[in-house]
Order: sequence, then structure tokens, then C-alpha cells
Amino acid sequence: MTRNSHRTEALLAKTILLLLFSFTPTIFTQVHATSPGPPTVSALLTGLNFPVSLRFAPDGRIFYNEKDTGDIRIILPNGTLLSSPFATVSSILNAGEAGLLGIALDPAFSTNNFVYVYYTYRDSSSFTHSHIVRYTATGNTATSPRDLFDVTSSAPNTVYHNGGYIKFGPDGKLYAMVGEFHQGQQAQNQTSMTGKMLRMNSDGTVPSDNPFPGSLDYALGIRNSFGFDFDLSNNRLIATMAGPSSDDKILIIVKGGNYGWPTCLGFCNDSRFIDPIVDFNPVVTPTGIASVAANSYIFGEYNTGNLVQLQLNSTGSVLSMTQLYNAPGGIIAVELGPSNKLYFTTPDTMYTYSLPAKPTPNAADPTFVILAAIAIAAAAVLLVLTLLRYRRKRPRTA
Repeated sequence: MTRNSHRTEALLAKTILLLLFSFTPTIFTQVHATSPGPPTVSALLTGLNFPVSLRFAPDGRIFYNEKDTGDIRIILPNGTLLSSPFATVSSILNAGEAGLLGIALDPAFSTNNFVYVYYTYRDSSSFTHSHIVRYTATGNTATSPRDLFDVTSSAPNTVYHNGGYIKFGPDGKLYAMVGEFHQGQQAQNQTSMTGKMLRMNSDGTVPSDNPFPGSLDYALGIRNSFGFDFDLSNNRLIATMAGPSSDDKILIIVKGGNYGWPTCLGFCNDSRFIDPIVDFNPVVTPTGIASVAANSYIFGEYNTGNLVQLQLNSTGSVLSMTQLYNAPGGIIAVELGPSNKLYFTTPDTMYTYSLPAKPTPNAADPTFVILAAIAIAAAAVLLVLTLLRYRRKRPRTA
């Protein structure tokens, strides 16, 4: 073998390797992506009374609910908490998980000043009701209350599984999570609005394109949920679901979907039901969840105080879950606010967390890993075959 033939074989090998790396930069970038750096967490307000849900007005004010007092409070853009409540819901039932639970601002708040709240109360026969009322904000004071929605528990004296989270979707409809009031079978009862994700027009009426004609029901088979959010990059609706002593879940909610409760706990493996994307054992009680980037979500855990980032791929499979922070007290609300800041609450504090400009995935997509392995194996085979073919074709020298 001559010196030139050695050089030719080496050149062939280098060329193939360069082609491999030129075709697969995204693969190796995904595999070796770095985790986010230390979070920048600050306490915005302390000494609060169970701030359970919050929303951001276009003018910079923050509206939030106190679960047990029935007070709707306002934080001014400079961070000052107003001493007088925006409104007080005096008729609330606040035992157990019940109380003043959800709040939403109308998509046209800048012009109509509509504020919606979800709360529970008890009637004279001891049945629990979940109720939505709409106020008009006149400055920092609520006026013109209008009742939009009411649902009654199927059994008296219930204090758990009230749902309560409400939010407007990108379609302009108001979505509401209603628990099954500790009566599991109601989640599968399509004549009941309990154990359901509801979807309604802003005046409380039934949208004509809901999955069940004449019904507010949008999805069913849900035990109880403390949070959901919309990923505008892919029209995904993601929600948390609290389990009993096992099987907390994170769900992707689809129109008309059935999520199995109480027929099955964890992964149902039943074509009638949609399985969760995450199933927690032991339970952590996932609460609020916020979409912070395409396929990237941050949720809170009430049992542990953990703030966790969930990274999915484009098809909804889990890439990673990473603890970002641990709060002294269970986390309740989690919302993405202005200036790429995440807001989250514990029973007595509201925090902010400065997100990176572009959250970096902290795990490789298994699809890319498989493609990388295939590409490397194919390149190796191609290299061997090329060298063998070159050796056979090379003229022998004396």
C-alpha cells in the first residue's frame, strides 16, 4: 500500500464523518442541552390570606382571590396592595377546599372591565353550589354583579372537589373546572355538570360548537383540578388533576374527551378513556400550571412546595420534569405574567420568578436520540463499505 492510498482512505473517513455532523447538529444539540441556571425568585408580597388565584389587567394591576375571606384584592402596578377589597363575596362556604376559588378577566377587559369569579356556597338544604358571578370594575371597586352559572352538588354537606379554576381560552370562551363534589360517579354522568371541564360564552350561555349539544360540558371523567392553561403554539389545553391516595395526573384536555374517573385511577389502557401524560405516585397534589414556552410548562405541588418544569415534545410525550424551586409552604396558583415573569403563591406569600428569555429544554427528545443512533450506525456502515470497496478496486503493487 502506498502513502497516497493511506491519504485517500483517511480523506474518505474524514469526509464521511464531516457529512454526519453537518446533517445532525440539531440532534447533538438536543442530546447535550443544558439545564436552566439558578432561578431568580423574589417575594412580591407576604402576610397574605390564602391567595388562591390571580389575573393580570392590561394596565398592570393584579387581581387575586382570598379563598377563605371572600375578598377580591388588587395589587397596583407599583406593588402596593390596596387596603380595601375590590369586592367581598359574603355568602361563601369556605370549609375544606371550598371558598372563593377562581378569577378571570374578560379578553376585552380594557373596554368592558368585566371580572369573573367562581365561588362555593351552601343552600338551606345543605347542598353545596359552585357559582360564577361577573362584576364590572369601576376603578378599583366592583359594581353591577351578574350571576352567570350555578351547579349543585348531588349530595349534601360536601366540602371537597369543588374545582373552581376559570380562564378564558384563545377562542374567547370561558373555561371552568368543576369537581365532582366528592361524588365520583357524577364524573361519568353526562346529565351532570360536575366532574367536568365546562366551556361557556362570556354571558354563561352554551356555545353552539360544544361537543355535547345544549350542554356546557367540554370534557368529563375528571375528579378535581386546581389549574389548567393553554399552549398557544399548538392549541394544547393542559390541566392538573388531583388523585385520591394515589395517581395525581397531568392531562391534555381535548374536546369531548373522557379521562376515566372513577372507572380507573392511573393509566386506563381502555379505548373509552384518555390516559394522562404524567401519573404521580406517591401523590404530590399538582395545583396551578402555566404554559411558559412551546411545549414547556411549569406547575406547583401543594404537598411538597416544589415548582416543577415539565417539558413535552410536539406529540405530547414527556421529555423531562425538573424541580426549579422549593417554596416554604404548598404552592397554589401558578401564572405567567407580564415581562416573562412567572407568579406563584403559597398560603401566605406571592412570589415572582424571572424566566429565561427562551427556556432551554433540559432533556433530549427520545426521537432525536434514536435518530442520532441510527445516523451514527449508518455512517459507520457506510465508512466500512467504502473502505472495503476502495481496497478491492485499488490496483495491487509489487
